[in-house]
Amino acid sequence: MKYTKILVGSLFLAWLGFQPISAHAATEVEHVSVFYKSETGKELILDQAENAKKLDAIDAVVGTFSKEEIKKLEASKQIEVVHTGTRKLRTQDVGLPVPFANFTTNWNQQLIAVQNAWQKGLDGQGVKVGIIDSGIANHTALPKVQRKTIISDSSQITYASSATSHGTFVAGIIAAQPGKAGNVIGVAPGVELYSYNIDGKDGADLIDFMTAINYAIQQKVNILNISMGISQADLLLPNEKVSDNPLYIAVKKALDAGVMVVAASGNDGKNQIDYPAAIPGVVAVGSVEKTKKLSYFSNTGSVLDLVAPGTDITSLAYSGGTSTGSGTSFSTPHVTGLLALLKQAYPKESAKQLENRLYANAIDLGVKGPDAIYGYGLAQFPSKILTASLQPVESAAAKYVRVNQSKIKTIVRKMNNKKTVHYVTEFIPLYTVTNQLTKAQKTSVEAYRKKVGATIVSSTQKSSRIKATNYTTLKTKKASTWTWATPVKKSTVRTSAYAVYKDGAKVSGFTFSTSASGKYTKVKTTKTLAKGTYYMTLDPKNVRTTKNKTVKPVIVKYVVR
Repeated sequence: MKYTKILVGSLFLAWLGFQPISAHAATEVEHVSVFYKSETGKELILDQAENAKKLDAIDAVVGTFSKEEIKKLEASKQIEVVHTGTRKLRTQDVGLPVPFANFTTNWNQQLIAVQNAWQKGLDGQGVKVGIIDSGIANHTALPKVQRKTIISDSSQITYASSATSHGTFVAGIIAAQPGKAGNVIGVAPGVELYSYNIDGKDGADLIDFMTAINYAIQQKVNILNISMGISQADLLLPNEKVSDNPLYIAVKKALDAGVMVVAASGNDGKNQIDYPAAIPGVVAVGSVEKTKKLSYFSNTGSVLDLVAPGTDITSLAYSGGTSTGSGTSFSTPHVTGLLALLKQAYPKESAKQLENRLYANAIDLGVKGPDAIYGYGLAQFPSKILTASLQPVESAAAKYVRVNQSKIKTIVRKMNNKKTVHYVTEFIPLYTVTNQLTKAQKTSVEAYRKKVGATIVSSTQKSSRIKATNYTTLKTKKASTWTWATPVKKSTVRTSAYAVYKDGAKVSGFTFSTSASGKYTKVKTTKTLAKGTYYMTLDPKNVRTTKNKTVKPVIVKYVVR
């Protein structure tokens, strides 16, 4: 199927579910996604919802609500995001021709050096790979597939066999069994496949995508392959932040759960990476030809991570034979397969460690170092299984600075010109990557910190204003208590005023509560924390002390080893 943009304008109301059939129905809004911060928030949602679907693994409920109920939820401190309407993701291929039988070469696998893994007996055994896509056909070359169809709109379901063409093709690249379909062999034929079919005849609904992510987390998949995408312009509602969109939140929940997410960059041939590939932490994959030249259709951008073969690829056809196709849809599963092989080789390593192994071994194709055309380069399996530490790769903080150079320069210029800088969304991200900034930028950020009077506390930095617990044991304790020397006035502290950042990016999964006296702030998390330094802060805007004084900002640093 051809990759196309979703429609806007006249169809917008239909997407939002505004199809009134009575006066009562006109007051209801369908396709509402609500993310909660606590069990209290969850119960509040369930009390209000009709046709509720609980997505516990991503802390969300989707359903139908009245307009009044939506306003109540939006006003609650126990609710993170209320999102109305849905969007359509599209598969990232540029056409699947008629199947043919006499395919005799597998140049694409040679290009990614998969033979290095096979020669060591690695085939991905014991690794769970989820595919969010169209369905996967019952193909003799794919005997190990657990299938689930998640298409909430029954009018979108088509039982035609062609509806499984894209998902089957992707699955074949990852896991086709040797000798079952001519010369087509999957990169990691030993993996267990989990098929999440969300592709209706008009594309994939955002709510179905969220549901698939929820299942993947519950089923503890190791890697998610998403050969689907949507541009930022088509994804967001007017004035909506990317970080408040359900697609972004759901994917971040998967990443927080330790799932490796690999996604297609898109097929517009433009300098823009589609979502979810553009989300920080997702492995964004572009496409190259047999000559290692960038495919004409492959999207580029500063957040691109790797490229892999994606032009004229042969894989499994839904009819039982083979077919050829092109698209970043098909470069993506090559990388997914390589990560599965690395997961088998290094079962105790984290998602980030495995991804770093792939980045470190990539063949640099563009200008020296990571670039916006090829990312780290052409993905390849290492020639040796290493037991020693890998060569250093670009850290998350360094990547944030590289990707956001223009934004950083703008913020620093505002600081230097004494213009308004947003404390949480502009100053804090820069403060968390200070060590990666230029000397002049560091000086500007530190001068701004002193100007606003932000107090830093950590295991090595003390303050008479505030102290906290578990600076270095947050990973195991999962909680911390802040003690204020001068209590804050609870009625002035909104839950959303608290924020957590790491390596320039906002981190979800934390809850904050202020005691009735305002003397204590309780911090809790249930997530598994990745290694690094976490910066927690309170936006001082509108916050007052019990003596009705302005609260100056604080930054509490926690180190996770």
